[in-house]
Amino acid sequence: MDKEVKKQWDASAKDYQRVYSLGQNDYNASLIRFWQDEGMLRPGMRVIDVGCGVGKYGVVFAEMGCDVTLTDISSEMLRLAEENMSKFTSEKQIFTADFNDLKADDERFKEGFDFSISTMSPAIHDIDTVKKFSAITHGTCFVARFSDWEQPFRDILAKRIGAPSGSRMTGLKEDCSEMLRLIKEAGYEPSMRSAEYNWEDERTPEEMADYLYRHDWRELPERDELREKALKACKDLAGKDGKVCDNVNTTVAWIYWKTV
Repeated sequence: MDKEVKKQWDASAKDYQRVYSLGQNDYNASLIRFWQDEGMLRPGMRVIDVGCGVGKYGVVFAEMGCDVTLTDISSEMLRLAEENMSKFTSEKQIFTADFNDLKADDERFKEGFDFSISTMSPAIHDIDTVKKFSAITHGTCFVARFSDWEQPFRDILAKRIGAPSGSRMTGLKEDCSEMLRLIKEAGYEPSMRSAEYNWEDERTPEEMADYLYRHDWRELPERDELREKALKACKDLAGKDGKVCDNVNTTVAWIYWKTV
């Protein structure tokens, strides 16, 4: 397990929990409805979420009476997932692991899964992980990837303080095309559907600067300096309520394939 990667995801956990606490949004609702309408998800199924974060979809599965398995590289994400799942009595297992290090014949996978998902996660990323993901599934595999990303406020802020803009959100269409190629190479026929996913977050200047520090600039040596510049700029850009509005407009590729 890459300790640095784990550390970065641990640091992001509270941001994911913040989104979870806001409740289901239109995008989440449409995705769940799609799974159900297409017959991928039904009550009582055995399901797994690889790179599950704080268990946003695990909660939905548990509410449906599914047997739920959640796994993630981040122990802090899973600590929050445990809390979010604690009210459910249905069968579940939650464990920390790097999917790269797991084997398809792992004891925890022995019964297989009817529905396997990995949404907005880098866990399924090469031919080996695609084959492994498919091997533990006797139903449908589902992967969600951003295929387009626009962040107007962050672009304005980045230009103002001389920071790189959108550096972590490049090559998205190519990434989706590569995923389709890997699935075909693994011997399966993928399908893909696109969905819009747009959101707005109101944050204080301090919250915005800290968020960018942890996410957009986490690999930059000058990120301490950028945080101070961002804090000052956000205070200048804040509205009468003292907050800035971080609006993000995206397109998500829903990629799925049958294994039986």
